[in-house]
Amino acid sequence: MESMGNRYSKKALVFTAVGFFLGGLVAGSLLTRTFFLPMSPPALLPLSAQLEEAHRLLDKGRIADAEKSYQAILGRDPGNPEALTHLGNVAFQQEDLERALRNYEEALRRDPSYAHALWDKGLALRAKGDDAGAIKAWEAFVRLFPADSSDVVEVKKWIAEAQARLASASSNPEGSAKKLLLKKPPKGLLEGQSSK
Repeated sequence: MESMGNRYSKKALVFTAVGFFLGGLVAGSLLTRTFFLPMSPPALLPLSAQLEEAHRLLDKGRIADAEKSYQAILGRDPGNPEALTHLGNVAFQQEDLERALRNYEEALRRDPSYAHALWDKGLALRAKGDDAGAIKAWEAFVRLFPADSSDVVEVKKWIAEAQARLASASSNPEGSAKKLLLKKPPKGLLEGQSSK
């Protein structure tokens, strides 16, 4: 006959083995899931939060990171005028005026009354030396707001300056072109901040 102690040790051994087996199954299934099954994609931020973050990057002068952020936004919302306009600002800061203008035009094609694109398009055209084009963009901007708003007052000054340059250029075509090429854009225009 088996002794009582032997029977209990066999039962304890069986229960311990079963416990280890079940524990191994649980741990194994968790590890398998963690290491071998694809993880769920990270939750996407709302577009407004993505735009805010991209603007912060642009304002901090992190141009490449801002550009990637705006491209990611356009991957989700291809016609987003705000992202298109700010991609134009990225190009402007990289001194690629043609690309900047293409982005502003695309933003305005999507939303013809998007004020920020009109403002920045005028700045890019002025930097390019196209005062007539800048005036046209700024006049469209002015029509969107009350005449006494601070932005309109500022833009009206720019329009008057551009008109004066055009009038001066028509009276002295050769000298004016040289002056425009030698004149640097305003200090704040290329400092790594969005215009508005």
